[in-house]
Amino acid sequence: MREQLLHWIKCKHQRQMVRGTDRPYEEHLMFVAERAGAIVPLGYEIGLCHDLLEKTNVSSEELHTQLLAFGYTRFQAVHITGCVNELTDVFTKQAFPNIGKKERKKLESQRLSAISADAQTVKYADLIYNIHWVMLYQRHKACAYLRRKQKLVISMEKGDPELRHELLSLIERSLKRL
Repeated sequence: MREQLLHWIKCKHQRQMVRGTDRPYEEHLMFVAERAGAIVPLGYEIGLCHDLLEKTNVSSEELHTQLLAFGYTRFQAVHITGCVNELTDVFTKQAFPNIGKKERKKLESQRLSAISADAQTVKYADLIYNIHWVMLYQRHKACAYLRRKQKLVISMEKGDPELRHELLSLIERSLKRL
């Protein structure tokens, strides 16, 4: 099942690169999957799929159907798809063109503070990767980014406490390095 899902995800993200690098986007997805998978049941699958709805033309329904086709149970497919939906941005410019960027980010942060524990845990893993990336490739924007993410993570209290602590510590260490 996992091998089929991984192959499908690689195909869907084909030719996508980690921004500012020559590395395939699947590197980011694998990092998130492996970190979350060590903590949360189905965290590997949720991590692999967490950007699928935002960065490809795959729908939630198609993801669910594919998971069933790969042999995941109905319960597993519903859980994975549900968490992926929770991790998909809602307050986008396209969906809310009359709301300014700052307000959309605020609304998105409020929304993320209310998502499930499993989805928050995957988000923690996603942010760990993203912080390392920002420190390497957008250091000039790192301070504001880190402060925003610190505030976000403080409001996200449902996920795995150890991974959350690791993330908050990473943010603190990164701020001190600036």
